[in-house]
Amino acid sequence: MTRTIEQTLDEIERFFERAAEVEGIATSAATRLAPTSDAAIDALAKKFDLTIPDDVRRFWRRGLNYKELSLRGDKPAFAGFDWYNLEYLARDMPDSRELAKLYEADEPGRRVLEKGIPLSYSSPQIIWDPGGGIVHFSTHNDLRPPIADSFTTFLEHWLEAGCHSSHAITRWLPKVQHLVPGRIPPEKNLWITYYTQEFVPYA
Repeated sequence: MTRTIEQTLDEIERFFERAAEVEGIATSAATRLAPTSDAAIDALAKKFDLTIPDDVRRFWRRGLNYKELSLRGDKPAFAGFDWYNLEYLARDMPDSRELAKLYEADEPGRRVLEKGIPLSYSSPQIIWDPGGGIVHFSTHNDLRPPIADSFTTFLEHWLEAGCHSSHAITRWLPKVQHLVPGRIPPEKNLWITYYTQEFVPYA
């Protein structure tokens, strides 16, 4: 059964509520990505000449309530991305476009900075890359292959990974495994596979 992005976002919100109550998990105050109007999304698309996928539009229209979660200690782990609202995205996109000029014309990183849509703020960022899907990109590293071909698919796998964002994913998963839906086994999870391969010293 194909799930809508709205259904997945509902589950993500419930995950954060429940995970924040797990013993040993530190949590921030609640954070809210407020719903955005179609008019504001259309204005952003026009201003920066963007082709915005339908599921990204629906994500912004719905909004998301979440927390930043963490495990402290020698091998810390973190969950929750700092999702961009459109006001700050519009503020920062000109900087991305300027950074693109530092790349050669045929470098993939240039395409991401010129045409991509950053969805999260902190580096490495979650970015919609029109050249292939969702990437996890930092200007300090070469562009890696897309994690997922759509934002909806990325969110489904991210939820099943306990909404992990950085560092010790192998420590994080056992702590929250009982809270995820369990429709995607860890060995087939796109975020888990990507992170454990690309960030070996941290994972």
